[in-house]
Amino acid sequence: MKKRILQNISQTTTIESTDQPEDAATTTLILDSKNPSIPPSTHKIRLVEISTSYRRFTDFSKRLKTLKTLREYNETLGEFTDRLILFRNCIDDCITILIQHIVDTTDSLIQIAFINTLTIVEQRYSNSSIKHIHELLDIAKQTKSIKVAGALLTYFSILPVSAFRDKDAFVRYAIQYSTNIHVRVQLCAFKLLGNLGRLSDLDESLKLTIINKLLQAIDHDDARVRAESLRTIVDLFKCKVGLDPKHYSSFVECLQDYYPEVRLAACEALFLLGINAPDSPVPSSLSTDESSKLINQIFRVICDLTNDEAKSVRVQAMKMIGQLCRNGVDINLIHQTLDKKLLRITKKKAFIAKVEQLDSETDDITVHDVTVDAQSASITSIGPCGALISGLEDEFSDVRAAAIDSCYDISCCYDVFQSKLVEYIVSMFDDDIEHVRLQAMRILGKIAQGRVLRGEQVLSILTELLSRSYDIRSALHDVLRVVRIGDPDTLFKLFHRLVENIQRFKTDTHSVLRCLRELGQNNSAFIALLLPKLLPMHSYLDVQEPQFSKIDHTCALIVVLNATLHHPSIISILPDYVFRHYRYLRTKEPDLTPNLETNFSLNQLTTTFNADSSLPVTIPSSHDVFERILKLSEQSQDLHASDRQKFYRNLATELHKVAEMDINLLAISECISLYYQVLAIITYQCNTRTCLKALSICKRLLTVFHGYSKDQLFIFQQLHLYCHLLLISLQTKLTTNARQRCYKHIQWHREKMKDNQIEIDMDEKLLYTNLITYAQKFMTKISQHATFKKTNFIKANDSIRMISVTFLEPESDIEQVLEFLPGLSVSIPCLMNAKNLDRQRTINIKVTYTDGQSCLLPITDDNIRTLTEDNSLRIDSKITFSHQHWLRPNYASFSVVLFPLRSQCFVMDPNDEYIEITKPIRALLHPKYLRHRSRKKHSVDEKTPLTTTTVARLEIDMGDDDNDEHETEWLDETGVDEEETGHIDDDESEMDISQDEEQIDYVERRTTADSDDDDDMTH
Repeated sequence: MKKRILQNISQTTTIESTDQPEDAATTTLILDSKNPSIPPSTHKIRLVEISTSYRRFTDFSKRLKTLKTLREYNETLGEFTDRLILFRNCIDDCITILIQHIVDTTDSLIQIAFINTLTIVEQRYSNSSIKHIHELLDIAKQTKSIKVAGALLTYFSILPVSAFRDKDAFVRYAIQYSTNIHVRVQLCAFKLLGNLGRLSDLDESLKLTIINKLLQAIDHDDARVRAESLRTIVDLFKCKVGLDPKHYSSFVECLQDYYPEVRLAACEALFLLGINAPDSPVPSSLSTDESSKLINQIFRVICDLTNDEAKSVRVQAMKMIGQLCRNGVDINLIHQTLDKKLLRITKKKAFIAKVEQLDSETDDITVHDVTVDAQSASITSIGPCGALISGLEDEFSDVRAAAIDSCYDISCCYDVFQSKLVEYIVSMFDDDIEHVRLQAMRILGKIAQGRVLRGEQVLSILTELLSRSYDIRSALHDVLRVVRIGDPDTLFKLFHRLVENIQRFKTDTHSVLRCLRELGQNNSAFIALLLPKLLPMHSYLDVQEPQFSKIDHTCALIVVLNATLHHPSIISILPDYVFRHYRYLRTKEPDLTPNLETNFSLNQLTTTFNADSSLPVTIPSSHDVFERILKLSEQSQDLHASDRQKFYRNLATELHKVAEMDINLLAISECISLYYQVLAIITYQCNTRTCLKALSICKRLLTVFHGYSKDQLFIFQQLHLYCHLLLISLQTKLTTNARQRCYKHIQWHREKMKDNQIEIDMDEKLLYTNLITYAQKFMTKISQHATFKKTNFIKANDSIRMISVTFLEPESDIEQVLEFLPGLSVSIPCLMNAKNLDRQRTINIKVTYTDGQSCLLPITDDNIRTLTEDNSLRIDSKITFSHQHWLRPNYASFSVVLFPLRSQCFVMDPNDEYIEITKPIRALLHPKYLRHRSRKKHSVDEKTPLTTTTVARLEIDMGDDDNDEHETEWLDETGVDEEETGHIDDDESEMDISQDEEQIDYVERRTTADSDDDDDMTH
């Protein structure tokens, strides 16, 4: 009977008696074993079935009814929380079951288990149990168990503030337990009070009561209660609740607490008081100066905390010093924080005071040959004296980094301290910790705009320019771009060190050249003095023309030519060869080379040199070459197919040269060059191999390039479909996978044709009966369209951009052998620079082994940061190889791959189809074990073919190293003949994804023995 009712009642069915009045009693029953009968006084019955069709939920609810012991409840609820994701579609029903058992059970420990489970559910699925909050509040008021109350307080504290309707009741309930003797209950009550106190519509009297309760808890015996109460006060202060300067004295007393968390929270509370009420007066009992402002007094107190014994307190105090300076601290106090001499005097006075306590009979005390009278110890406050200097000299790097940040905050508010701050920050370049040095360099780049660096300050920069850290070198280049050098000799040393930087680290070439450009413009007067040292020149004798290929000559030209913009007299004494080199440099690096024709008149240029031979007035630009090539492309339609194919190939080659010559035309030239390569392939004698190449190029056009107009994008998509149909038409037999792929591609392209209002009439029955014939007819229809093989649809001013990723470290193949240590792993750090890449695009690092197997290592957003210079992306990742999977030496290559967008390019499986956008980098990994025994050497040579174990012979050669004879043998004898596999820790499951098989998974080999072009294909 029960099953029949459940089948007929959907969710809620009401059975009413027609002869009963409207105010008759109504009873809601949940059909289960606990309600076997209907009460006789009921006139109206509502049968409620728990609305779910999930078997897991049904099993879970039935299982809960059979449990008896606490251990069984804990195991069942623990299993439920571990598999909570499986119940996401019926989470409301699960919460209803949990609430029902909380109400029904009388065992407090079982209630706690259900409440903790409910808390976990709320944390994962927020706002899922809000409708039951008042039922839980009633349970909380009725319970006598402290543990149950603590569990409910924990649950209430994680709820959003919008969930509380009767806020006053919850506040009173939390206040009731805020004075409980159990510490954990008090902590939960404080968290709940902190959440409720931030409500804007809460009664002011209740807010005042919350603050008073928290202030009373500051004097609690338990340090955890004191710290939690102060943290709750800080949270309320951040919401402008309870801010009152009269609480200042209570927080100052907490700074003497032995528990560092208490001091840290009290420091934050004082800081919030200072920035929200800076002009409030200080209580007269705590300050001798009646006119002192609250923010100045708080500044003195926080400066005292820079000498705290806890590192976390010192770090927080250092950060707050700079932030308080932004809110109107007296400039005299700031000056004291930067005074080293005042710091030394203060320390001596403190030492003298301690000695006087030990020997009160001594009138005068001499310390380090300095005599100080005891009465002079009160000349100035000890707090701010040298506080920032002590932070810069702290033993912990985090404190020093925080002090550097405060220096930046002070420099933004008070320009009078910038010269002194620059001196202190430059001194931090000699710090032992790299991230402290890097922080100092970045801050110096922000505050040293246009400032002059002295010789000793530049020497610190010269040392770090050859650092192994790319970030350090890049930060120094940013500093040198904004500063000026104090003397010409130091500038000349800096120039040679920058040249040495390029020679040692090729990846820094562009950054150093940009730095030299700014150095030339900012120090033009000194460049004029150094001109004979920078360039080979003589007043009346001819000198040998230097080779332009040398990097030092290129650097000198960039410095000198940029210096002419601010020092025009330099151009009159330059040798003839400078202007000949200028032509090429202006074409190759237009961003680094100034335009002399724009900045100087023709008369100025011809007073010393012949304009026809030295500096032509009209220089053919790469834009003219590009436009000429586009005009030539219109002549291709009159040529024969074979000649037209050669013509397209020549155009692609010329456009590739234009891309190398002008970086502004790189993207658009490469795009059109690839387009002409595809046209050359499909124009004449296309076979399966060349058609696959055309398909790959089409996918690259739709993946690597972006910024197309709607018409341009449709042309490339149409070309992609044409190449696909051409590949189908070349086959004699198709697999099921090939047919499904072609069907989906045609369907995908028809939707694009509808968007462009293009229709092609085709017999749809032929698509499913004879796909090869359909492909041939569809190709004919596409070739007759006006947009097919169009050559003049792209202009030089189109905003087409190309995604490019380059490896900075390592730049090329790794020459040294990477050796494992026993039981460990080896990592290859990868530093890359990406241009025109959206952070939302999916990129991975592909690792390939010599046996053809490969795997993909995802690059997360945490490894990517945006550079402010040119909005490019800096990718910092690494590849880790596990030691236990490498039994023999083996090569591994890695590159960056990019996944196409499905809205722009047709892909069958977005997870398996990608484009390789970098050149693979090769590395040799060696397990570093003993050479094989002599009886194993011959067997290895005989059995090992040229596959993954191609390096077996190399393995024997490496085994002859004398250093390996003294190592401990860790490899099992049978391990030599085992199968080798590469392994990446971040992605343990190897994926069989080969780029070569990307486009050929769906075509079979044509049965023609005479042709090498028609190969078997699998896609």
